[in-house]
Parts: sequence; structure tokens; C-alpha cells
Amino acid sequence: MSDETFPIDFGNTMDNLITTPLGRNLNLVCKKNTTLFTDESAKEVLVPEKYVLLKITTIASGYALQKVYGHPNVTTTFRKSADPQPALVVPTFHAQLVFFDSTKAESGSTKHDINVTRDAWYYLGVDHAGATWCRNVSFEPADARKNRYLTEQIHFPPGADKNVHGFFLMQDEAQRGKDSRQLEARGVSLDNPYGDRISCRKSESTASNIMFHIGGFYVARAALGHAKWLGGSEGCFTFIPKESVHSTPEEASRVTVENAFLSNRTWVNLTRKIETYRDNDPQKRFIVEVEPRNDYARDSMKNIIMLSGALDRQIRHYVNGVISNPFSF
Repeated sequence: MSDETFPIDFGNTMDNLITTPLGRNLNLVCKKNTTLFTDESAKEVLVPEKYVLLKITTIASGYALQKVYGHPNVTTTFRKSADPQPALVVPTFHAQLVFFDSTKAESGSTKHDINVTRDAWYYLGVDHAGATWCRNVSFEPADARKNRYLTEQIHFPPGADKNVHGFFLMQDEAQRGKDSRQLEARGVSLDNPYGDRISCRKSESTASNIMFHIGGFYVARAALGHAKWLGGSEGCFTFIPKESVHSTPEEASRVTVENAFLSNRTWVNLTRKIETYRDNDPQKRFIVEVEPRNDYARDSMKNIIMLSGALDRQIRHYVNGVISNPFSF
């Protein structure tokens, strides 16, 4: 297949999966061998550690398009689905997804190399000379020694099908289920010389609700007309399928809503494998490790690309009489 399938590998045998007739995985229950021996003591057996680790690096891998937050056209409400989508070319970075097994160590554990974005350009406005300015509100750990985060799974983006998930990063378990999962971050100025104050952070050195989620172009659920949205970031790390990674900024800038590769299937394949492996860990661990960057821009003049609206194709077909209802599929 042309896309990344991320098969779920349980090894050469299924003997290590102990289940009840209803399919309950008893590996999560049977942590000790309680067989009685002649000394009538319970013999404890060490259980291998298995968890998922995403290691995000600073090594660039290519380029992709990303939605620009803060722009007047940026909202993904149904009312805005016909408006042009603002986009920028951003670099992608290598990341390694490790399905860690302590019996094999990290070197022998299953790994997948994937691509992610790290930048998060926020639209500031236009200066007196007509130049467009943006600020990079990317999340970088405040302390390079504290760069590992627990995760919490949710349905995200809310406009996508229910099987499309995202993962909040958390500094500790106490943040699970909270409305705002705050992370200590390198400072970003929230002042905007061209407009309203930046609202995606509570304070300059505190980021909240940073995620690992779908990136590139994705399709909304049927109730929203299968709109084709370009994913963005307010500090999150987004997954970019290899089909959406380009070798030059010029190649990436030529991508359109009409010819873009859609991320849904590849992302669901990836997250299904993450969730299956994670759920066989008694502690349900999916850990994200972020290698901090030292060399990256905060404020910069940018050339914003205006893409077609998310429902542009359907609306054009309706206007041209190809379909009688722009939201029927």
C-alpha cells in the first residue's frame, strides 16, 4: 500500500496473549505467579515493561503546509467552510515511535520513523509597509532535563469522525481530565503590535493543552459535509504522512485542497497501533519526549498562501448544477 499502515505486531505467536472467552486480556491482571510451592510462599514473576514512546527530534525532514491561527479566515466553523484557508510552509522533523519492550531493550523494540511539525505560526497583522508578520508560538520545554510527558487521549479534531484521536501532553498524572493541562515552556511574548493580544497562552512561560494530533489535510465527518480542512497548531506537534512531506518549500507551496493527500486513514492506522500497545501496559503509558530546539525564529515576515475553502468543491458543483445539494454525499 502507498500509505503508512503501521501493522500491529504481536510477534510470531499469539501464545503470549492470555484472554478470557469474552476477549479480556488477562496479561493486565496476572502480574504474579501465585502457585503454592512446598514452602507455601507465592513466587513473584517479573512482568516485562511495555509502553509507547514518541521521540521528537530537531532534525528536519522536509516541508509541509500548515494552517495559520490568528488569521481572520482561520476558524473551522461550518459558517467559515467556504472561506479561503490561510496557510504557510513549515519544516517537518524526524520523530521515532518506539514500542518499548524491556525484554528486548530499546535497540530491539519495534520502531517507526514518522514526520511531525513543531512550528506554530500565529498571524499578527500587516505593518505600514504592507508586510505580513507572524509569531512562532511553538512549544519548547522550559527545562531540557524535564522533556518527557505523559499523554491523555481524546477525540480530536472535534469535526472529524469519532475514530480520529489526539493526545494531550501532561507534566504529571494529576493533570489528567483537567480543562487546562499546563506545561512549563520557554517564553513567548503575547503582545501584538498589529492587533489583539495573543490568546493561545495564559502566560508567556506557560503553555496549555499542547497535543500530538493529526496534521496536513484531513476530512471532516459527513455531518459537516466532508469538508477538507488544513490542520494547524498553537504549539502542538502534528503528524504529517510521508505523502505530504516535500523536499523543498516550493514543492510544498504548490499543494492545494484539490490535490492534497488526506491524513485520516494513515493517522487512524498509527493511533490504533499506539492505543493497542499502550492498553497492554498496566500503567497505560504513551510517553512523548521532546528534544528542545535552540535555533528557531519567533517573529518573522511571512507570505501567507490562501487555499480553497474547505467546502469549495461542493459549492462549485452546486453552482454549476452538478449536484442539487452542496452538502449531500
